[in-house]
Amino acid sequence: MDLKHRWASCTASSNLNFHWKCMMAPLTVIDYIVVHELAHLIHPNHTAAFWNEVDKVLPDFQERKSWLMDNGAGMDL
Repeated sequence: MDLKHRWASCTASSNLNFHWKCMMAPLTVIDYIVVHELAHLIHPNHTAAFWNEVDKVLPDFQERKSWLMDNGAGMDL
């Protein structure tokens, strides 16, 4: 999907949607995006509890998140 400025989303009915540009990211970053959205199935917000869920699966999620923030805008090719 083209989600404009978001890499992915989790709807109120638990549907996960991913921006088509995610396919251009390194696999480790794709893993982060997927885990981030799956964590929204448990916590629909970005509270400490949400980030705790992400951390349980990806203890290095901050590095992956930083890569996406630093390089995501350049994934237009």
